Amino acid sequence: MNVWEIAILKCIESYSGKVMLQQIYERLSSFIKLTEDDLRETEWGGRPAYQHQVRSHIVNLCQAGELNRISRGCYSLTDKGRKRIN
Repeated sequence: MNVWEIAILKCIESYSGKVMLQQIYERLSSFIKLTEDDLRETEWGGRPAYQHQVRSHIVNLCQAGELNRISRGCYSLTDKGRKRIN
């Protein structure tokens, strides 16, 4: 079980299953404990490290059929994604 992916799926579910990437960033800490390392600024655009982690896992979740990409930065849960967290 990947704790990041579960946290992302639960976060999206908390927004009624459809969410913008920025909303995930804002609420993710309610579903996973972010460490100092996760919050550190990276050399790639100065974003917190956890944002890169989230984006990487979202790609994996889309490829696994657990998320649908609706438009740029907008995602929704699939039935498969809902089953994984319930």
